[in-house]
Amino acid sequence: MAVIAINALNSNSGGGRSIRDSYLKLLNEEELAERYVVITTKGSGLHFINNPNIEIMEMPSYWCQSFLAPLIYRFAIELLLHRIGADVVLNMGDLILHTSAKQIYIFDWPYALDVHPKVWADMNFFDRLNRKVKWWLIKRYFNKPDIVIAQTAFIRKRLTELYAHKDIRVINNAVTINTDITTDAVDFALPSGVRLVYPSVYYPHKNLEILLDLARLIKTNKHDFCIVTTVNPETNASRRFLNSIAEFELQGIITNVGQVPLNQMNSLYNQCDALLMPTLLESFSIVYLEAMHYGLPVFTSNMWFSKAVCGDAAIYFDPFDAEDILRSLEDVMKDPCIKKSHITKGAQQLASFPTWKENFATYQQLIAELW
Repeated sequence: MAVIAINALNSNSGGGRSIRDSYLKLLNEEELAERYVVITTKGSGLHFINNPNIEIMEMPSYWCQSFLAPLIYRFAIELLLHRIGADVVLNMGDLILHTSAKQIYIFDWPYALDVHPKVWADMNFFDRLNRKVKWWLIKRYFNKPDIVIAQTAFIRKRLTELYAHKDIRVINNAVTINTDITTDAVDFALPSGVRLVYPSVYYPHKNLEILLDLARLIKTNKHDFCIVTTVNPETNASRRFLNSIAEFELQGIITNVGQVPLNQMNSLYNQCDALLMPTLLESFSIVYLEAMHYGLPVFTSNMWFSKAVCGDAAIYFDPFDAEDILRSLEDVMKDPCIKKSHITKGAQQLASFPTWKENFATYQQLIAELW
């Protein structure tokens, strides 16, 4: 019996979690002839797994500590894979594994691509050092995996140019499978007006501060736009952002609802009118496809990653210019015909992407190639 390991140690949030959960939910429904071992940590939310051929191996929480990652990925996981007799490992982690098993590496860490200088400049010293070390490790060992998965053709092109790997395949992302989706509407107590949602945790590359400038312009021009954010209020960086909202008396224009569980995101999207993402860096943000799925026009940064996903279905702006962002909102949201046109383009763009069932079949084919 072949043994397939799935490294999901660092796939507990954001796009990594959406890939992990969507893949595992479909795997759980299969009649498996192989043994699958999912490497994760306690509290990872994999309670939905009940397939007898899938084993959840929970490691201590310190295995997810960023400063230990080079040692964990270089030695600890290698020993673990040897112990379980893994033939193939599907690596959903940020770093590349050292292993004699065949390895499929899902690349979704955009800091190893083209990063705007402002992203590095706005980072504190520890975060910058951590990411630079991770970047160096990815460059050094990029040719160890047998197959690398890129999420767009553009990313495959850049990875080939930067790291010259011999086998890079493209598997586009798809709308997250969520079997626990909330059917009853959750009241987020959003203000009235045109609601612009930005689902995001707080990171420097999310460029949340530009929303303060935008909100001041909205207030000055007496528009009915209101911005909805989902940052965790418990972190120091997000507290500074939220304190600035209060300091500039922008509470009626920027509303932070805090972290929203995945099964409630459908309710949040349904209570908003557009997606507003002034982000400076993504690999493949599933948020774009989710917004299209829920019929929201997409307003986002005029950057390589957004164009690779959205094509002509988004309204693009300069993410450093609040006036340009406001102009784009005025041009579209005040004209129902233009807004409807962009929603239609979004639906067409979404239809061009694979479903998760198609993606799952592709992953299984790649795994079968290697054992």
